[in-house]
Amino acid sequence: MATECVHPDGALGYVQGTGKEPKDGQPVSYTSKPDFEDYGLGCFLLAGSEVY
Repeated sequence: MATECVHPDGALGYVQGTGKEPKDGQPVSYTSKPDFEDYGLGCFLLAGSEVY
């Protein structure tokens, strides 16, 4: 995950933005910027803590 999702500047890619429906935050790509990153970052950190 760290090699595929984290940008060289530390930003996180493949994070879906917020919306009324899942389609509101689509398409999700490496370069897409969500309007609210806390959920995606929290999931990324939680997954890392479970692996460690």
